Amino acid sequence: MDLLEIRYFLEVAAVGSLSRAAVRLGVSQPALSRQIGKLETELRGPLFYRHGRGVTLTAAGRRFLDVGQSVIQQLSDLREELAAGTLDVSGEITLGIPPSLAASLGADLALRFAAEFPKARLRIREAFSAILLEWTEAQRIDVAVLYDARSSPSLITTPLLLEDLFLVERPAADGDDHDDPVMLSELAGRECVLPGPENGLRRVLDSACASEGIRPHVVTEVDCVAALKQLVERGVGATVLPFGSVHREVKDGKLRVRPFASPAMRALLVIATPSNKPVTPLVRAVVRIIEDAVETSVPLDVLRGVTRKADGRALRSPK
Repeated sequence: MDLLEIRYFLEVAAVGSLSRAAVRLGVSQPALSRQIGKLETELRGPLFYRHGRGVTLTAAGRRFLDVGQSVIQQLSDLREELAAGTLDVSGEITLGIPPSLAASLGADLALRFAAEFPKARLRIREAFSAILLEWTEAQRIDVAVLYDARSSPSLITTPLLLEDLFLVERPAADGDDHDDPVMLSELAGRECVLPGPENGLRRVLDSACASEGIRPHVVTEVDCVAALKQLVERGVGATVLPFGSVHREVKDGKLRVRPFASPAMRALLVIATPSNKPVTPLVRAVVRIIEDAVETSVPLDVLRGVTRKADGRALRSPK
């Protein structure tokens, strides 16, 4: 097995087609097929299912994808580290973050990057995870923070935070607010304002409710965190968000939060980069800044959840 075979495999996995991969690699399709066949022989099993529309990874292929991406990334990191003395800190990088993280850490991330890399430029784009996922796969952004990200050969993901979700309500008029855990069944009997079904946080909620045979009473769907908070403040209904989205409003007494009793009401937040785009030292610096900011924010009660360092092992989605 050599690096060329691994690179060829990763390209085929990314595009799902031997013919398209051959064009992108600048080799003939028969030559590429021979290399993939050689790799499968060495690994003693098929890595792809061949079908009329292209190829799909087998279980062994998915496992080898994780290993292959890691090997190539480590070699790339080593090469960049050896050349660290020539790091160009005047580049430009685009970071995509969801509204919940933008509300809690967006300004801090921008200020810290500017302080560490005064000659470089960071552009932060805010969008829901479904949009950020599309942008990352299309290589329109360099780094993204995503909720509930699906497995994809075009992405390299690293767990960041297993974040608790909360029922967000308007404070009680009589001031008798309590923080008793919320049963998911409560969502069927009260009006809720939620993001749309394609949103990562909404998928976590829908999955948890479906497992208990519960259907939330949704009166309106709004794909805007600011609007959701305003609707809750105006008494239209309750919503479900991570604490970071509302920590300022909770502190100011405009909103209150209650935790869910269900352990499934947690969302895995990951850092994602395009698998076919080099991870530059500047990208790694942004990843480090994000990780540090999250690690710092949990003890300060800006975010609520479990970080990778605090957990001591790989974070996993509760699903």
